[in-house]
Amino acid sequence: MPHPVGSFVVASFNLHWGVDRRARPFDVVSVCTTLDPDVLVLQEAWRPGTGPAVVDAVAEALGAEVHELPLMSDRNPAKPRGLRIPDGPAGTCGLAVLSRLAVRTRFDVDLGHAPGDVISRRFGLCVTVEVPGADGRTPAAVTVAGVHASHRLWGSLPQLRRLDRALAERVTGPSVIAGDCNMWGTVVAPVLRHRRRAVRGATWPAGRPHSQIDHLWIDDGLEVLDGGIGPATGSDHRAVWARLRVRSGFSART
Repeated sequence: MPHPVGSFVVASFNLHWGVDRRARPFDVVSVCTTLDPDVLVLQEAWRPGTGPAVVDAVAEALGAEVHELPLMSDRNPAKPRGLRIPDGPAGTCGLAVLSRLAVRTRFDVDLGHAPGDVISRRFGLCVTVEVPGADGRTPAAVTVAGVHASHRLWGSLPQLRRLDRALAERVTGPSVIAGDCNMWGTVVAPVLRHRRRAVRGATWPAGRPHSQIDHLWIDDGLEVLDGGIGPATGSDHRAVWARLRVRSGFSART
């Protein structure tokens, strides 16, 4: 079935370093390609100091351009228990945004440090991509801001507020905040007052999820055509995805 004119898919998935709770690799590529995203935000994306990174395999399978933002060394004790780190130079773990759409610009937003966080400083990774307008022809610019907010209680809210304000200051077209927000939607909503959740559904823990902490927060420039929560995989999170379209009246914004 053909996709609606002007639509595109944004998805977010916390990889848990690409391993399950027993530190066994799982099929990340299959999980990500099943989502069929045009823009994919990945958290806990591990790039070993030596050898291949699963992000590259996902990008090749999707035909996507990769943007990465390391947030910590893979020597950090926060890595999954039992995960074997290759000998040699240290690797990194952080955010990745993969895009099959043309990327016009990329910028990072300093989100600061939450007291007690294992990561010294978190950032948002933002890419502005070119999407079809509502008429299917006139291009529009949409910014997708990838984030992995602090796990510390209430640490995520100031970080999400900073990211939202940065988007308001730096972009003129529609935008999406996508990622592991480490906080329930009902708590985040008053902080992101002009945004709404594109998808609702429990994402954590993956086996028997009871909470939604992985989100796609969209503004009024976008409409939701479809969306959902992915199945349980090797990660401790489930993926979240939405098919979006720029609303009429916003399609001329470049």
